[in-house]
Amino acid sequence: MTRLLPLVLLFALGLAADVRADDALPLCAGPDPSGLPEDPGADPARRLETLARWQQEGPSASQKLRMGALYRLGRNHPAALVDADLQKARELLADAALDGELTAMASSAELELAHGDAMSGMVWAQLYAHYMQIREPSQHRTYQADLIRRGFAALPPGQETEERVAGNVRAVLDRFGPRIEAGFAAGPGDDATAGPPCRPLHQVYPTELRGSGRVPLSGGRNTVRRHDLHRPGMALFRLHIAPSGEVSQALVVESLPGPAAGEALRASVQRLRFNAVADGAPTRTVLVPLVYDDQSVRIRD
Repeated sequence: MTRLLPLVLLFALGLAADVRADDALPLCAGPDPSGLPEDPGADPARRLETLARWQQEGPSASQKLRMGALYRLGRNHPAALVDADLQKARELLADAALDGELTAMASSAELELAHGDAMSGMVWAQLYAHYMQIREPSQHRTYQADLIRRGFAALPPGQETEERVAGNVRAVLDRFGPRIEAGFAAGPGDDATAGPPCRPLHQVYPTELRGSGRVPLSGGRNTVRRHDLHRPGMALFRLHIAPSGEVSQALVVESLPGPAAGEALRASVQRLRFNAVADGAPTRTVLVPLVYDDQSVRIRD
């Protein structure tokens, strides 16, 4: 039986909630698609220049996530841009998570679980599930449940462990909760336009998903088997949307637990269809996470 992929989140890049659309203003310039670090088809030198520029200018929360994902998976990332550097990945992902990047919380959990710090991994997993339930409540939480299950499996069983986890989570919330909430309020800002006032692209040409949020798995179960996806997983994609509403390019930003999810789910995300806009409209850009649900685990409510 073909499994389904719940679409759990969708938002446009470059949101500018404090800027009102004004027909008298020119349209803001769209993001430059060249030299994206996640694009394996782009010039590697330009992609590395982008990473260096982000680092020099001070990366945004989303850029920290994107950089951290590249360093976490190294050459195994679908973009295969840099060698793995766990220290860089740990610092970037943790900083992004504390700035309100939900995916970075899951990335931090996977990094710590994979490299021997089960308690830290479990704390990040609990924080991810906590904020996902607040920010994006959904019954489709298989990946979250599997992440927490793996966290508990890596720790000594018993009430003492549960109490330690709960205490550590409370400590993080007490210390960093306001910073995380401020990050949520700020929203994504990688492609925000600087300079003269203009009409934000997403206000002039909004992006709306057509059809159900549950996406048929392209190619059926053979797709995930071919890419060795043997458990629930999640991949965050950067999609470029043509005026017709079709996906013109799908780039993997992050793939969890490992690279298999991004590769296995790419064909499915490319089948998504969005609202059509005027033929001459610029390419729209959205971030879409897809969760692979193998129906093996659930979070108990």
